[in-house]
Amino acid sequence: MALSSRNLGPQQRSQVITLAAPVVPLDAVYALWQRHALLLWHPPQGMQAVAVGIALRQDVSAPRRVRALRDAAEQLRRNLRSEDHADAPSPRLWGGFAFAPGSAHFPPWQGFGDASFVIPRLTYWTDGARAWLQGIRVGTDITLDADIAAAHAAICRVAVTGEEPCSESHTVPRQACSIAPPVEAKWKQQIDTILEAIETGEVRKVVAARCAEVTFEQQLSVSRILRNLRHETGTVWRYAMRREGGTLLGATPELLVSRRGDDVLAEALAGTMSVQNGTGEDLLASAKDRSEHQFVCDAIVEALAPLCAELHHSRTPTVRTLRRLFHLATSVRGRLAQPTHVLDLCERLHPTPATCGTPRDRALDMVLSTESAARGWYAAPVGWFDAKGDGEFVVALRSGLVCEDRAYLYAGAGIVAGSTAERELAETDLKLGVLLHALGASES
Repeated sequence: MALSSRNLGPQQRSQVITLAAPVVPLDAVYALWQRHALLLWHPPQGMQAVAVGIALRQDVSAPRRVRALRDAAEQLRRNLRSEDHADAPSPRLWGGFAFAPGSAHFPPWQGFGDASFVIPRLTYWTDGARAWLQGIRVGTDITLDADIAAAHAAICRVAVTGEEPCSESHTVPRQACSIAPPVEAKWKQQIDTILEAIETGEVRKVVAARCAEVTFEQQLSVSRILRNLRHETGTVWRYAMRREGGTLLGATPELLVSRRGDDVLAEALAGTMSVQNGTGEDLLASAKDRSEHQFVCDAIVEALAPLCAELHHSRTPTVRTLRRLFHLATSVRGRLAQPTHVLDLCERLHPTPATCGTPRDRALDMVLSTESAARGWYAAPVGWFDAKGDGEFVVALRSGLVCEDRAYLYAGAGIVAGSTAERELAETDLKLGVLLHALGASES
């Protein structure tokens, strides 16, 4: 089924058409649309989505990227006409930001830009108990009805047969590849520079990141990689977002912020230990990791407190257990004092000390000046917002950019007093292992 994509201005009237659909695995719908799939969004709980095609797209550049996106949402509210369908989700703008303005101006990120959000042309929604197929008609779009009918029929066939429309194995096939090794001397120099700045009091923490380029003998299947990421355990958001030239995908454990009406939830996630090297109790007992975590928690509270009538968080972090790693986690919950768009919350919070460092401005300067590879959208907010200003954004961690037969994988480690280059390099290796396993990488 060929589904067209459009880049259209926000002034045109748009119509929402929603049909009830059978509940099928999210990955089965992605496999149906894999040649044109735009996104996959699979949170630990709540509404899941797969989408194809573009009804409306908004690309913006710094420094007015948040205001421009809010304006786009207001245009959506004014121009969208919806056919009522009980309990069906309203249209959302999906996308994300570059880690810092200009971070996606370099290969392989040029198709992503400083910020890019889309309203999909077709979206399959499910909460696990119910499902809908939603289409957005912009202008005349005379082919939409036929495309919705064809997509609905294909999803119904999947529901009847119980089979995903893909002949690929669900196991993780090993595939020969070439993995660019880390330049340990350069990494040590980067960490030494940061530690010197910490010793002089210039910064207290800086997150150092690295990129591993992996080249395969054949083109990668994004659908297969996403299915393999289903095996990641614990609280994770599985996601994929496609732009020109590649697909950003991953399974991140870190929520940046969500807003539902007056309710706000953010999360501090910092402090890491391999499940092979210790227990959750060992991580809680680590003074270095507790200090690193506290930087993040304090920064989130400081950013949200002026906006909230109430703000609550525990004084002691909990241990988040994933498949390979333990993390320290603290949830910060608040009630807004007055309506605040989720994009404004993102702007206040990003980048947190979990992905950048503290003090933020100086740490960001060091990130941009010491790292050899541009971060692009790595460690940046990705997610959705709607016309009411509600939304959910996660931090694009455990992530990679897949471009045909090549993948660019990213991982970072928080550098604080007491860090060593060897230990932090090993931590990045552990984090890279999530995507390497999903890719089926077998070094040749």
